[in-house]
Amino acid sequence: KSAAVYRIRAERGEAKSQFQLGAMYYYGNGVPKDYVEAVRWYRKSAEQGYADAEYSLSYMYHKGRGLPQDDSEAARWCRRAAEHGNALAQDALGIIYRRGEGMPTDDTEAVRWYRKSAEQGYPQARYDLGYMYCYGYGVPQDRVEAARLFQEAAAQGNEDAKRALECSRKGISIDPG
Repeated sequence: KSAAVYRIRAERGEAKSQFQLGAMYYYGNGVPKDYVEAVRWYRKSAEQGYADAEYSLSYMYHKGRGLPQDDSEAARWCRRAAEHGNALAQDALGIIYRRGEGMPTDDTEAVRWYRKSAEQGYPQARYDLGYMYCYGYGVPQDRVEAARLFQEAAAQGNEDAKRALECSRKGISIDPG
């Protein structure tokens, strides 16, 4: 029933409904699971600048779901979503820069995007930024700032941050992967 409503609105060009219809196809909610259809609707929405769809399209390129895997296209769509303020995309773009997936490795840029996401309260970004401070990647090493960020992320339920704090208490270095 809701799929029919979203489809009508999506076919009229409503970006949010196009995104929602794409998500329904991605998860198989109310429609058969179909990554190709999910990509089609995410793209329509993303081309209108809908940040959640831009991020979802980036994810589809990154994983190769419904289209060929392409890290450069994943990075391009992720950047668009990040620039439109999507906190998940900002963190993901930090990861892309950190790993050099689809673009050159750049720890300073990774820190910049982690920080933007962390400032929006995204716990994984707080952990990721803390990690950069812990080891001095892209910023001067600052274990106090790292611990502060880990504590904030852990308080939000981030398991990576909880493990980092536990390792720190035991004097064990976290994996610099």
